[in-house]
Amino acid sequence: MGQRVLDSMWEAVRRGQEDPILPSARGHEIRELLDAPLPREGIAVDEVIKSWVDTLLPLCRHNGHPRFFGYVVTSPDPVGIFADAMASAMNQGLTAWRSAPGATEVERVVLRWLDELVGFSGEGSGILTSGGSSANFHALALAVRKADVSAPRHRQAIYMSTEAHVSMKKAGRVLGVPDEQIRLVPVDASRRMRTELLLARLHQDREAGLVPVAVCASAGGANTGAIDPLEQIADVCEAQDVWLHIDGAYGAPAAATTKYAWMRDSFARADSLSLDPHKWLFAPVDVGCLLLRDETLSRTLFGWESEYTAITQIDPIERFAFFDHGLEMTRRFRGLKVWSILKARGADAIVETIRRDIELREALDDRIAREPSLEHLGSELSISCFRFRPSSDETEGEVDELNRHILETIVQEGSAYMSPTYLEGRYALRACIVNFRTTIEDIDFLLDEVLRIGGAG
Repeated sequence: MGQRVLDSMWEAVRRGQEDPILPSARGHEIRELLDAPLPREGIAVDEVIKSWVDTLLPLCRHNGHPRFFGYVVTSPDPVGIFADAMASAMNQGLTAWRSAPGATEVERVVLRWLDELVGFSGEGSGILTSGGSSANFHALALAVRKADVSAPRHRQAIYMSTEAHVSMKKAGRVLGVPDEQIRLVPVDASRRMRTELLLARLHQDREAGLVPVAVCASAGGANTGAIDPLEQIADVCEAQDVWLHIDGAYGAPAAATTKYAWMRDSFARADSLSLDPHKWLFAPVDVGCLLLRDETLSRTLFGWESEYTAITQIDPIERFAFFDHGLEMTRRFRGLKVWSILKARGADAIVETIRRDIELREALDDRIAREPSLEHLGSELSISCFRFRPSSDETEGEVDELNRHILETIVQEGSAYMSPTYLEGRYALRACIVNFRTTIEDIDFLLDEVLRIGGAG
């Protein structure tokens, strides 16, 4: 059985690099194919494994395809894929060191490595999570808890730009901060938070009797990859004594490159930083990370003694419990895939791949600038937004519809994949490159397709 499982996994990796990227089956067809009553009697395991390849795999979107440019979804490293399977075989529940000694130490090593990679310098304090949304939630939970001594939740306020990831807005709501006190600070022409408006808003809220809890800055927005003015925001937070959380779920690993090394100084000033190894470190989903400046606060918030979870070990290493630093009790061994990728590839090779992805985005932008029918709308890191702009006098609505047609045609034909967004109300084609398989030929192919479909109208 083991060999058949491995063969099936490798087939998934192989097919994931082939066209079409998205299955053509419609929702009702997939529902009819998979819907079934609860099985009362089992079938041969061989038949179950066969269904993975024959039934489920053709219904999957191929996120590892070299021309998959949608959202912020990486091509998973095969080393990480097999490490994830090994983690399931080990079946370690990472509640505390006593329950998973080796796995706990691996995750603590991974946290130190990630800290070193991006220059946070919290000496590995933090926790691995399911992704950036969970990491952002944990960070804001700590900031809100710290502010509870000064004001009840209905008098607290948190701050982020209008480009901030939706997970931080949701976290504020879940934590009891009123929606109207989740302050969305306007951005500049480069979609970066306007620091002077942030400072003005902080002063206004204090005068109104509110307590500023946290500022959430972005080290790579989901729309265009925009990076907030992190140093200026850090200055404001230090002067105003406000928690600084940096959402680096996508962009933080770029701080390991020469081009974006300037972010490291800002990371070193933050109270918390989120980053997702399952984005730009090429780990399969799911694994996110929250790095913390001071883990004593997480122990204060999440530590809760009970008879059945009491730690009896005396040694400081053996007394460690992840459930004292996060919401989850039982946690899967997420760190093994990150540990395995870093061990097998080495940090330098991974950073070089990130640098190459950034260069590919720059090449895409250069090609856009040379094409009279293409209009650049915004880019940073490895994301570029643009649109097809005919030479005739179409209205903005007609241009939007044409670009919608271009994107839908590309996705339907299956040879490439992009996701859309809206920038200043304009429909934009958005390409995100977080893929170790993508080449300059793939970039040219994508733009050739945009020009072909756009030119045909």
